[in-house]
Amino acid sequence: RIQLTAKLAGELLDQLAEAYSQKWFQERVRKCARDSGFERSVFLMRLKDVAFKVQKPVLERWGFEGTEQGVREMTASIRDHAASAANGGELPTELREKQDRCLRLLYGGEEGGMLDILTQ
Repeated sequence: RIQLTAKLAGELLDQLAEAYSQKWFQERVRKCARDSGFERSVFLMRLKDVAFKVQKPVLERWGFEGTEQGVREMTASIRDHAASAANGGELPTELREKQDRCLRLLYGGEEGGMLDILTQ
């Protein structure tokens, strides 16, 4: 399994955020939200396929498999830092901000209609 330092995890989050901020991706995410009737579980199921299109090249660039397993491993590598923070350590503010930005973009931003539903 690939292990990342906090700095590298931040760089990976930056690259994901850049991929998620593409106009076509944001439009597709918002369409997913509308088509799912803003239902959390339906939206997340649909988002998975849309997100994978932009995640795959980032995964491969970082040495993860360009598969769903690669997505899980990448997520686990980033979560390692959050788990350290939960066990008495502290997630660096910069990394937390990058993670929050990445999730905002993944869920279609403030205008997408899903952010509040998914982050409650």
